[in-house]
Amino acid sequence: MKKFILSVCLLVIFPPWVRADFFDGFRAEKINRNTYVIHGPMQLPSAENKGFMNNPAFIVAEHSVIVIDPGSSQQIGQMVLREIARVTDRPVSHIFNTHIHGDHWLANEIIQRRYPSVKIIADPRMIKKAHDGAAQQWIDTMLSMTDGATAGTKIAYPKIALTDGAEIKAAGLNFKIHSVGIAHSNTDIMIEYVDGSVLFTGDNAANHRILRMDDGSFRDSIKAMDRAMGLELKYYVPGHGKTGDIHIVKNQRQYFATLYRLVMAYYEDGLEDFEMKARIAPALKKYADWAGFDEQLGKHISLARMEVEAAEFE
Repeated sequence: MKKFILSVCLLVIFPPWVRADFFDGFRAEKINRNTYVIHGPMQLPSAENKGFMNNPAFIVAEHSVIVIDPGSSQQIGQMVLREIARVTDRPVSHIFNTHIHGDHWLANEIIQRRYPSVKIIADPRMIKKAHDGAAQQWIDTMLSMTDGATAGTKIAYPKIALTDGAEIKAAGLNFKIHSVGIAHSNTDIMIEYVDGSVLFTGDNAANHRILRMDDGSFRDSIKAMDRAMGLELKYYVPGHGKTGDIHIVKNQRQYFATLYRLVMAYYEDGLEDFEMKARIAPALKKYADWAGFDEQLGKHISLARMEVEAAEFE
């Protein structure tokens, strides 16, 4: 009888048609006078996090809003629109996409559906890869990883191509594009919001997350961090993890440089990649509590060894 009464009470307090939305737990954090970041979870896309793991951001200009990396699904895009509406009723006029990986840009379409004239900007290599099948592959990947939680997401391709050194005025604000080669994915741009002293690094850098490097370059990633450090900006928004200052890119560079240097040294000593891990891990112990460290370190050593070996024939 007591269990029955308790069940009835719970149904009164939490009726079955009322369900807390996972995205209700996230809010846009203001990092300067007009720039906001929604810091996503650190885990890989899953049914539990509904595919949300990146850092969507937006900048409120005089007459409109600029969005950077709106996320992996229409559901996440709706959250981004919700957070924009908490700040302003101005329309979204521009979207920047930092690279091809679907957790960063597949929410383009839901924003475009709301604002059909929105201009979507990316590196030309990303635009080509997206049209060559990568976009649909990422739609399918996210569906699989989230057990269908991203269902309904459609593709809105970037159409405006910008490369390294390009300067653009969007909604009256000044932006500059930085790209140094392959870096994280061979489709990367870092976006400098000049007026706000902010760099959106995309997945060239993360904060307390070890990045996937399956289609990247350690040498170019080091160059990307050198570029980012050389800008000496006030704010750095990583692809994953909390926003901070220049120490974010300094820490990321140290990880890449230490790993690549040691792999190169042990390669010259004739060691195989599986023999290197136990020797390299202690040198990277400051990163041992970063999300993905255990899963990615061995892969990174193997990838770096292949890169070192390929460099011998350049």
